[in-house]
Amino acid sequence: MNVSMQLWQPADRELVPSGVNTPDVITEYAARLSRKSKRQIVSAFDAQNYEMALNFLWLHTVVSLKKELGTIGLQLLGEMLGKTEVSEQDDVEDLLTTRDTIRLAKELGVVNRTEALRLRHTHEMITHFNQLELEEDSSEEIDQLEAINSLKVCVNSVLAKPKIEVAEKFVEFRNALESESFASDEDRINNLISSPYFFWKLTINILMNATKNSSGAQLEHTFANVNVILPLLWPKLRKPEKWQIGRAYAEVYLDGKTISASGLKRALMKVQGFDFVPENLRSNAFVKAAEAVLRAHDGMNNFYNEPSPTRSLSQLGTSIPIPALPACMTALLSVALGNEYGFSWEASPIALKILKKISERRWQYYLDQILPADWRILGKLAAQNDQSRNRWTEVVQQNELVNIKLEECMISKLVKSAMAKKDSDVRKQAVQLLSRHYGENS
Repeated sequence: MNVSMQLWQPADRELVPSGVNTPDVITEYAARLSRKSKRQIVSAFDAQNYEMALNFLWLHTVVSLKKELGTIGLQLLGEMLGKTEVSEQDDVEDLLTTRDTIRLAKELGVVNRTEALRLRHTHEMITHFNQLELEEDSSEEIDQLEAINSLKVCVNSVLAKPKIEVAEKFVEFRNALESESFASDEDRINNLISSPYFFWKLTINILMNATKNSSGAQLEHTFANVNVILPLLWPKLRKPEKWQIGRAYAEVYLDGKTISASGLKRALMKVQGFDFVPENLRSNAFVKAAEAVLRAHDGMNNFYNEPSPTRSLSQLGTSIPIPALPACMTALLSVALGNEYGFSWEASPIALKILKKISERRWQYYLDQILPADWRILGKLAAQNDQSRNRWTEVVQQNELVNIKLEECMISKLVKSAMAKKDSDVRKQAVQLLSRHYGENS
């Protein structure tokens, strides 16, 4: 048995028996209607005043659905609709249109697909005949069969359900996201993973909302769950949800919410999700990571201290933003080329792996625009010791830099000399570049 189907999906069964076709019997199944309301509907049917009966019935149906949806929280409903200025003090009646109500009821499992289809059809029919009445066109009216079918739709889909289990179950799960820390192998997480995509989206909405508005223990539970759930869902998340997480990080970072920013950063690094953080903030993150690499590279015990910041840089994402490219390339090449004493056996492979993922276009940008004035890298290539130059030759070969069309003539010679393993020529060109840009000689 699939537990997630029990947890998330509505029951696919009709509450009103198929053979029941009289208004008085159908309304008896409407547990959400008062005795008085039932009598009024039956009386309107008996008087063949079908428009009045259905308008009265439809009002109760939509109000019941909205009330049910409201149990998951108005702020969350607002986010699901793309409405940001919503608070829990707002009125659900004002927030949701009828179409929104039916769509969200289907996606949340309050009604199934067939029920949603029938509810939409009923809404369109009632709206159609109300419009005809406003136009004083009485030549067309709802007939008895249409009216009875609509009555069964409303009762079966909504009014015969005294308690909708799915909504209640999700409210429990939603509250637990902010009040408990889940383990990755527990049933609730397994249920979520095997549930429809909409519930992944909804869970992301809840967690991102909590990262921006929670504090204390609630915030701790939120980030514990973000760091459990996000790596499990990330490979199958669609880009809108990934961008949503990136924007949430940007918002808390810019608002100075350091705890939230740190928690989201940790989660994004687990999934290499910084590709989905807005460009300006993403660039800052890459630059800071590159600066940490260079501090380790320039400090004491650099071969021991380089791996951690280099690994952190690798976890930020697969594409380095252009504004951060100078700092990142310098940091990565510094680790890859090492110094006169050698290189970090643990950090260098990480740096080389990142460099291998750099696109040809960005390598071209670095070689033409940045390397001619990159005193750190040129200094390594101009050194008396040939260790860094030998490593530079490996970088040139592994990344096929000789195939890149370069505008800077001296850099082109530097690359070709390395490809040909002409160590003295590499050093000569590096010295010339340093002299040209900084007036230095080695």
